[in-house]
Amino acid sequence: MSTKKYRVHWVRLFALALVLGVLGTGAFTAVRGLRTARGLVHPARVPVTRPSGTDALPGLEDVSFQAAGRVLRGWYVPSRDGTAAVLVHGFADNRTRVLFEARTLAAGGHGVLLFDLHGQGESEGDGVGWGDSEREDVRAALAFVRARPDVTAGRVGLFGFSMGGTTALLVAQEDARVKAVAVAGAFPDLAGDMGSHYGLSTWAVLWGLRREGIDVDAVRPVDGMCRMEGRPLLLINGGSDPDGPQKLDGSLYRAACEPKEQWVVPEAAHGEYAQKDPEGYARKLREFFDRAL
Repeated sequence: MSTKKYRVHWVRLFALALVLGVLGTGAFTAVRGLRTARGLVHPARVPVTRPSGTDALPGLEDVSFQAAGRVLRGWYVPSRDGTAAVLVHGFADNRTRVLFEARTLAAGGHGVLLFDLHGQGESEGDGVGWGDSEREDVRAALAFVRARPDVTAGRVGLFGFSMGGTTALLVAQEDARVKAVAVAGAFPDLAGDMGSHYGLSTWAVLWGLRREGIDVDAVRPVDGMCRMEGRPLLLINGGSDPDGPQKLDGSLYRAACEPKEQWVVPEAAHGEYAQKDPEGYARKLREFFDRAL
């Protein structure tokens, strides 16, 4: 074999090896993305423990209602002033995540509904929709509260944490009857949130989520923040949350129209607002909903 043919032969072999390597890496990333997405859609359920003793919530009632043919279970504390708030937990969690917020608002006379999203806690369903299918749950929760005899239908607000906060924003943008919204640790868009966690593998994870039936492109509250139409908005973040205002550049706040307020708990990571500043956090929530509802 001549020297020229020899070189061409090895160049072709190298190119073939490179192509096979790229294809192999892509296939591996795709499989890993599918596996990751399945775990994100089917997390282990977190058991629900009813608060008791010094943690008990006075007047707590066991309640249930339906959303998209699934029974959702939760707790309700009746309103003493005609107002109420629906509280929405986040991913791989249950209603107990928002007990601090429930105690804070109930102490001020507001009715509070805290419930398990479908596929989590004690609610029916198989799979988490990352804010897509959860919209139906929140709409059903709002309808349940508005139908309560102790509540004035036009005086109902929403609070949500993390994925629950993103869902609360999406619902409020579609339902002008939501009087006010407070969210903590909400993400502006699902694709961006996944990108902050999975880097170069994000495309594979998003592909997996879509294969699981999630409309990723629909979970973008940042696009509709001004649809709040002048209703009060409170955005809460932790200053030590890697997905908080620094990493996401406060895009939800910047996209929102007035009246809006952003409050940052400097030392708090994701979900640590009550741990790091319980008095300040409770005061902020109480003042916001007292004023808005």
